[in-house]
Amino acid sequence: MFVFGEVADSLPETTALVEDIVRSQVIEITIQAAAQAQKRGSRGISQEDLMFIIRHDRSKVNRLRTFLSWKDVRRNAKDSQGGTAGPGAPEPAEDLTTRAFSERPAKGRKRIKLPWELINTYADVLNEDDEEEEDEEEVEAYRDSMQRLKDADEITRRMTRDEYVHYSECRQASFTYRKAKRFREWANMSAYTDVKPNDDLIDILGFLSFEMVRTITEAALAVKQAEEASSAAAKSGAAGKLKRASGGGGGGGLFAPPDTGRTPIRAEHVMEGYRRLQHIPRPSWLFRGGLARSRASII
Repeated sequence: MFVFGEVADSLPETTALVEDIVRSQVIEITIQAAAQAQKRGSRGISQEDLMFIIRHDRSKVNRLRTFLSWKDVRRNAKDSQGGTAGPGAPEPAEDLTTRAFSERPAKGRKRIKLPWELINTYADVLNEDDEEEEDEEEVEAYRDSMQRLKDADEITRRMTRDEYVHYSECRQASFTYRKAKRFREWANMSAYTDVKPNDDLIDILGFLSFEMVRTITEAALAVKQAEEASSAAAKSGAAGKLKRASGGGGGGGLFAPPDTGRTPIRAEHVMEGYRRLQHIPRPSWLFRGGLARSRASII
């Protein structure tokens, strides 16, 4: 959460709430993916099943496709070099996507094709050249990644050297990197589905969990900023009235308390942000009458 704009010392109750939300979302994704695999008549969950669940979020799908393609490149490089992926330790899965976009060259990457995309139906007829003609969705995902890098630069602009080192360490945090077993125990997916996800699916779920934390944090920050703006406007109006009534100076006075700086996100900010993320406008439902069972929306 600190990487996405939260203060360094988050409130324990806020962190626990975000963790519970992410766990419930991971379980919901696994249940829906298992149901999708059952419709296909398959006993196991595939990568396409998970990507089908989030297919409406095009930017997230594009980032996941890029993550999987670069993960395949690193795996092939590791196999070709006899078990070592080159100098340096391997990077966490979540940081791999941002670095892949920043390096930009796409040669040697296997493009992930999704079976429900209409253009893949005519792949045999169309003369598709990935090296010469860049995909529009990949360009969109690249721009989104560049915007994320700009946001990170804005967050770290006024940091000291020690603060930036701490920020870099926090940015390397991962749900599944060298923690796949702990992630399985944490999510406890076996209690909700009989399908046992393999290591590749665990990496995808870890990537999606990373995206969820970012989305929840940004939504909670938006709620907090709106609340602070409203409170500041109310205080400014009250101070203006007091100033006019007393006929004297403004600015809070010489002995006014100093600005306390940024405050951490509270649990109510997270709950309101999560409520907004769960709200999906469905105007056609207004004409059905009666009650409709709601389901959790994937964030």
